[in-house]
Amino acid sequence: MRRASTTHGFTIAELLIAVAITLIIIVILFQVFAAAARQWQSADQRIDTFRDARAAMQLMTRELSRADLNGDSKMLRLSDIYSGVTPAFGKEVYAITPIPNEGKSDLCTVGYYCAYDGVTKAFSLKRVFKNSDDTYNSLAHTTPDYDAIYQKDMPNPDEIVAAYVWDFKVFPGVGKDIVAPTSDPATWDWLEVRFKSMSPASGRKIRGTAIDISTWFDPVSPLYQTFILPYEQQFVSRIALRQHQ
Repeated sequence: MRRASTTHGFTIAELLIAVAITLIIIVILFQVFAAAARQWQSADQRIDTFRDARAAMQLMTRELSRADLNGDSKMLRLSDIYSGVTPAFGKEVYAITPIPNEGKSDLCTVGYYCAYDGVTKAFSLKRVFKNSDDTYNSLAHTTPDYDAIYQKDMPNPDEIVAAYVWDFKVFPGVGKDIVAPTSDPATWDWLEVRFKSMSPASGRKIRGTAIDISTWFDPVSPLYQTFILPYEQQFVSRIALRQHQ
């Protein structure tokens, strides 16, 4: 005699427990994916935040490294020398270097320096550029006038290549050593460029504060510690010069 088989379904309590467990797993997975997305977005924004500063460093590297000092050591110059520390450094750098332009040749003048803006209460990195015609007109003399060509903000305001950049320093080097910025550029093997930068979003917060130009040179001040130091990023690059490449 065959015994009748019996089947058992899920009770309501079991179904509720299963649904609850499923919901908990879904919530945990959502939180994991959300955290990963926020981390990715934060990293992406951080990279994007300093895009202009990185691009400016790449531009300097490309232009300054091509200065042909074998032709004339005056084709590269550090200006506004600060000798109050060791080693001394230049706050401005200028070079005559080949760059495609609208002039009749490719030999142009470039320069980099930081300038303060009283409206934004911050520094920006500026680029001097004079095309090959202007460069030739200044240098086509028995005694080339390098002082005239290495001038900023003349006749038009120089281009801002990166906002909220400060503490711009340029150190020349020979071998492994930093040398005096007043030494002969023909002997230099490389230039080390350093500057600090912050994001435009962080920089815009400064406008409503009591920060002035002196604050940027006083890292121990409460204003610097509160509004600048937490957001600053240090950029350093060593640029090999053409005559030694």
